[in-house]
Amino acid sequence: MEAMEVTEKIKKQVPVIPFKAFTGEMDEKVIYENIEQQKNLLDFEKYRITKEKFVEDPLATITIGEAKVAAPGNITPITAEGKGGKTAFTGVCIAGAISEDGIIDGLTDVCVMPNPEGKAVIHLDTEQSEADQQYNLKTTLKRTGIESTPDYYHSYNIRTIPLKDYEDFVNSVCELCNQKYNGIHLIVIDGAADFITSVNDEAEANAIIFYFTTIAVKYNCPVLLVIHLNENAGKNNDTMPRGHVGRQAVRKGYCQLNITKEGDISTLQVLRARKAGCNDAPLICYQYSKEKGYHISVDAECIAIEKQTEKDQANFRRIENLANEIFRAPNVWNHKESISRIMKETRKTESTAKRYLNNMLGWEMICKNVDGFYRIIMKGS
Repeated sequence: MEAMEVTEKIKKQVPVIPFKAFTGEMDEKVIYENIEQQKNLLDFEKYRITKEKFVEDPLATITIGEAKVAAPGNITPITAEGKGGKTAFTGVCIAGAISEDGIIDGLTDVCVMPNPEGKAVIHLDTEQSEADQQYNLKTTLKRTGIESTPDYYHSYNIRTIPLKDYEDFVNSVCELCNQKYNGIHLIVIDGAADFITSVNDEAEANAIIFYFTTIAVKYNCPVLLVIHLNENAGKNNDTMPRGHVGRQAVRKGYCQLNITKEGDISTLQVLRARKAGCNDAPLICYQYSKEKGYHISVDAECIAIEKQTEKDQANFRRIENLANEIFRAPNVWNHKESISRIMKETRKTESTAKRYLNNMLGWEMICKNVDGFYRIIMKGS
C-alpha cells in the first residue's frame, strides 16, 4: 500500500479531538509522518508492558484509611455540590503537602505524604475572590503551624486571566517550579471545568482531561481536580460530576473523592477507586470549628447514629400525627376500616398501611378494645 493511502486510512480512523490539544504546536502532518515511519515493532517497545519490564509503582501521596486515593502520575477528581466542603478538604491536602514532617491538624484517617525536600506545591483557583483565597491559604498555614508562606508553595488566582491563556499559564508555572524546586509534590486545580468553554463538549472535555493527565505524568505528581456535581445531585443521590468533562475525569481518575453535606457536616466518601476496596476507606466527616477557625473531624459513627435518631423521631411524629387525624375522638374503626383510611390518607399500599397501624399500636398511640375496634389513647389517661 502506498504511503499516501496509509496516511488517508489513518486519518479516517483518528477521533475528532483537535490534535493541538494533545500535541501542543506539533503539526498534524508531522504526526502522520511519524506514524508512517513506525516500520518496526521495536519502535513501539516503549509503550509495551511485560512482566519483565521495570515499571515503577510510586507510593501514594494521599491515603484515606487503607485506600490509596492520589498518586504521582495520576489525576484524582474531588466532587461536591457548591459550598459542600471541597475547599476544606483540599486545604488539608495542601497543608500536608507543604509540611516537612507531616505533622498537621488535619482530618482523621486522611494521610498526606510530607514534603521534606521542599518540592513545589501548586494551587490554582478559577472561582474564588482573591480575599477568599487568601483567607483559605491562611487557614491552610494555620493547620501546619507555619507562620509565613513557604517559598515552594505557589497559590494562584487565575479567574481574571482569559480562558485561552489558562494552559499556557499552567505550563509556565509548572515548568519554572519544577526547575526551581527540583520537582513538584502536588498540584491542585480548583475549578477544572473552567478550563473549557462547555462541560458537555466531548472533544474539549477529552482534551482537557488528557492535558491534566499529561501534566501529572510529566512532573510525576498527583493532580487533584475540583469539579462540581450536577445541580440538585444531593437530592437525587447522584455522584457523577458535571457534564462530559466530569464523567471523563471519573473514568480516567485514580479514584473519585465525593463530598456530600447535610446541615453543617460534610462527609467525604471514596468512590470508583482503582486500588481500594469498599471497606478500605472509612467515611470522613468534618464540620467547621469556630474555636479553631477551620474544619475538624467529627465521629462518623456518632453522626450516623444521630441521623438515624433524627430519622426515627421524624417517623414517630409523622405516625403520631396520622393516628391523631384518623382516630381523633370519637372516631373508632375496625381493622378493615382502619387500613382503608390510612391508605386513603397517605396514598400508600395496603402492606405499608398495616405497618403504620402496627406502629401506632406498638408506640401506644392507639389501642384495640375487646369489641375489635381501634381508638386513640388519650394522653394522661
